[in-house]
Amino acid sequence: MPGAESEFAKVQREYFEEAEVDHYEWTTSGPGFAETEDELLEPFLERIEEPCLEMGCGEGNNLFRLVRRARCFGVDLFPKKLDFAASRLPEARLAVADVARMPFADGTFRTVFIRDVLHHVPEPRRVVEEAVRVLQPGGLLCLLEPNARNPIVQLQTRLVAAEAGARVSRPEHIARLLAELPLRDVEITTRQPLPLRRLVYHYQVGFPSLGAMAAPRALVRWSEGLLGKLLPRSRWSYVAAAARRTHA
Repeated sequence: MPGAESEFAKVQREYFEEAEVDHYEWTTSGPGFAETEDELLEPFLERIEEPCLEMGCGEGNNLFRLVRRARCFGVDLFPKKLDFAASRLPEARLAVADVARMPFADGTFRTVFIRDVLHHVPEPRRVVEEAVRVLQPGGLLCLLEPNARNPIVQLQTRLVAAEAGARVSRPEHIARLLAELPLRDVEITTRQPLPLRRLVYHYQVGFPSLGAMAAPRALVRWSEGLLGKLLPRSRWSYVAAAARRTHA
């Protein structure tokens, strides 16, 4: 039937429409885990310029860190998530919007940040094009997506239906999404080899209380370091990309 919600959209809506308060607390202040998020985002945080836009900001897990560095805007499709973000991050300006069709003029932002969004949308290339459209010439595009070659990521895509789209997410997939766009200085790399903290301290399926104990924290970090040396960089958990908007 014309206009009917697709099965893909239904799965995503059912997974994301409610605000995940526990997830926000875990990623922003969870003992032993919040630092994992800090480490993942820091290379981007060092480079961002304002005004900065996060596309698909959800409850504000990333905005929590972005607003410490720059004046930030955030858009998301789900109002309940934005209501929660507004209650925790009043300094951020927020709007309900489809990331494939945003209500901003061309060249509005100096930085556009997108994390864990592209595998949740039906047309990821369209979202990247929209990000580039609202980026000023010389502005910075930042992307973070899971790497399908990573064992932890593969496990997640099998257990969570809404994450199934990440099965195609690899460095070369991100490179194809960025190809032939008005971008320069494109950098694509991988980060965090095998972040066991994402499993061990998980607020739903793990043991988050262990994150507050010195001995378990040291053991988990040591294990991550050892396994990270054995895992090829091509299989690290996150694909990170950065590029500058050309002046053309």
